[in-house]
Amino acid sequence: MFLEVNHLEKSFQTRFSKEKTQALRDVNFIAEEGEFIAIMGESGSGKTTLLNILATLEKPSSGEVVLEGKKISTIKEQQLAEFRRDHLGFVFQDFNLLDTLSVRDNIFLPLVLGRYKHTEMAKRLNELAPKLNISDLLDKQPFELSGGQKQRVAVARALITNPKLILADEPTAALDSKNSDGLLELFEQINAEGQTILMVTHSSLAASHASRVLFIKDGQIFHQLYRAGKTNNEFNRDITTAMTSLLGGE
Repeated sequence: MFLEVNHLEKSFQTRFSKEKTQALRDVNFIAEEGEFIAIMGESGSGKTTLLNILATLEKPSSGEVVLEGKKISTIKEQQLAEFRRDHLGFVFQDFNLLDTLSVRDNIFLPLVLGRYKHTEMAKRLNELAPKLNISDLLDKQPFELSGGQKQRVAVARALITNPKLILADEPTAALDSKNSDGLLELFEQINAEGQTILMVTHSSLAASHASRVLFIKDGQIFHQLYRAGKTNNEFNRDITTAMTSLLGGE
């Protein structure tokens, strides 16, 4: 198995309250290598907490996450940054680019932290930039870019380490419909080349680009839909119907 999530639970307790809030309850699912999975749910449903645990940014209260046979919840604190850098790629809704660095240096950042040789860094970028249509942006600063361009640069930074898994948190939330479509087509393209993607989204349109959708409510995954050969429009209709009947609307 590529990714296994077994009996995952997460509770939070505030400093001033004795009551615990349970964000995740007995979450179980398996992701095969090369899948593109969307995770959908209302605000407060637990989807971001789940993504943060998969990203090793939070530890579960109980249960385990296994990536290619390795229990990631047992990785020592001092090794977590290295694990994230070598195995995971992140795409956020607000891009998280550094305005003080050029586009090229923003993309290189995880490789610099990993102490890669410049020749290897340049080789990877030369292969990646044309695919993402950012070759003419590399010498610009992030503040000179449109939202869609910034998100493509963020995807390049996520892919430059050849990660096992891309974790995307509402990646289309800050984009207009044209740039959203462009980003989702890009996700489909890199997924078709074998990249495994887990994407949290509230948008049925975004989720319709995935091969499977997991629905989460009150901290539990309680339903899933498979694309099963449907077009994006057909799958979007199925997702919207499921959202309406299962969650009471988007």
